[in-house]
Amino acid sequence: MIAFEQHIDQYVIAQIIASIIFIVLSLLYFKFYVKLVQKDEQLVVRGLTEETIQNGPKIAWLPLLTKSSEVRKVLSLSQMEYCVVKNILSGEKRVEVGPKMVFLQPYDVVKTDDSTGSKKRNALSLKANEYVRFVDNSTGKVRVEYGEQGCVVPGPDEVFLDGVSGKRKAMDLQVFEYVKVQDKRTGKVRTERGEKLVFLGPFEEYLGSKQTAVEVDEETSVLVRNKRTGQQHLVTEKMLFIPTNDEEVMEVRQLTKLADYEA
Repeated sequence: MIAFEQHIDQYVIAQIIASIIFIVLSLLYFKFYVKLVQKDEQLVVRGLTEETIQNGPKIAWLPLLTKSSEVRKVLSLSQMEYCVVKNILSGEKRVEVGPKMVFLQPYDVVKTDDSTGSKKRNALSLKANEYVRFVDNSTGKVRVEYGEQGCVVPGPDEVFLDGVSGKRKAMDLQVFEYVKVQDKRTGKVRTERGEKLVFLGPFEEYLGSKQTAVEVDEETSVLVRNKRTGQQHLVTEKMLFIPTNDEEVMEVRQLTKLADYEA
């Protein structure tokens, strides 16, 4: 009878020890292999051969053969923010524009802005008289965005063509003003006359500052040269003179008016 009771006691002790071991192992498993992922988080699992991502909200169970894992916050972008995402396997880049939460794919990383050190970047807002030019470093293509619009962002490989800020103001011409604009790719020159706002194209630059038209009257004439042919002519007809694309003003002359007794 005593031997039987001792056997029962040993069995109970074994059961208790087994239960404790099971509980400890279960707690360890839940601690290391069960992850609670919130709705603004992602679970990154790095297995033996590949990386996988699970988006929240969910309770995730990790596979036993796992090298590492982490729960990370999702990048939240406001309406005037964007970020650049690069896949480190393919090398492909993309732009994510707010407002949104950026859920990354496996092997994605968010590029840091070199000038600010932040992953979030500020989009541009263009007024009616503003524009911005981007150049794609991978293709050399130039893209122009004109105002009025908000949330203007560069492509993944684009940078500002015109300085750090990027934005430029259109030239405001009055009715008596004009400016010469040259396309640096073709060499062609065009003349823009007021009253208007002048926006530059992808490869255009101003040839000097804006100029004032010449008022030709009884006392004033204009000597004009055609740069294509080299010929010169004198403009004496009454008008508000503005040279054409191929013309340039050589000289503004004051006409000498003879008195009646000198005629």
